[in-house]
Amino acid sequence: MKRVLITEAVNGPLSALAGFEVEERDGLWRDPPALKSAVRDCAALIVRNQTAVDRELIGAARGLRVVGRLGVGLDNLDLEALRERSIEVVHGGGLNARAVAEYVVGACFVLARRLATSDREVRAGEWRRHLGVELRGRAMGLIGLGATGAETAKLALALGMSVAGSDPVLDAPSGVRKVSLEEVLRRSEFVSVHVPLAESTRGLLGEEQLAMLPAGAIVVNAARGGVVDEAALLRALESGHLAGAALDVRVSEPPPQPDPFAGRDDVLLTAHLAGLTQESQRAIADQVLAGVRQLLT
Repeated sequence: MKRVLITEAVNGPLSALAGFEVEERDGLWRDPPALKSAVRDCAALIVRNQTAVDRELIGAARGLRVVGRLGVGLDNLDLEALRERSIEVVHGGGLNARAVAEYVVGACFVLARRLATSDREVRAGEWRRHLGVELRGRAMGLIGLGATGAETAKLALALGMSVAGSDPVLDAPSGVRKVSLEEVLRRSEFVSVHVPLAESTRGLLGEEQLAMLPAGAIVVNAARGGVVDEAALLRALESGHLAGAALDVRVSEPPPQPDPFAGRDDVLLTAHLAGLTQESQRAIADQVLAGVRQLLT
């Protein structure tokens, strides 16, 4: 019987794997020696973003035929090492686009109206009325125009925002002006990142790029932590150049403590949950598990 190892939460039924020997060990990624031992004889490995499917782990997985990635980003997979072994990859690309888009717009609302700040103040017995801004008529900039960027554009346009985006390959969806990255940064009051983490995108928003943004701009990163230079972002916030930031993803997850962003009222911090909705996770689980089954039969 073919063995399937699951190292992180599926968030969906496992019925598609009926007939296989399924070992579900959520959190196994925290114990690399145990993970290396467990993967030795499995035909399929199903992970999220925490399990490092690196060359060493792939080398230990002697019978591995397919890796299922319950999500979109593939930066935790050594794709070259997988190709060398002819190991297939199945992922849920595009299926959490709406979930992430709603998070992005929601984060913009929270920061523009200082909702999280007011919540903390009222809970502490304070009563301060903050003057916010409306999103209607504001400029949204999108870095990356794939499925998630396009879905974010739809929501922003529906709110009456103007939307511009940059992408080295993809065309702009209807209603979005495609411009250079530099122009996106210079014109946008809200900027949202929608690119994968690769060598070409690591540190894409650094000191120079953040300085291009208009004073008072807000940055949302629900893509990958390494795309935004966290030290540069912190300096831009401390100087007052940026009015706020939402960070759903970090360079290290969880971030090391003490976290320099944690005490800031102009920053919204969440635990890589932008794509985690019941709807998106069920769709991703269904697609990935069905793909794994197909490749093993």
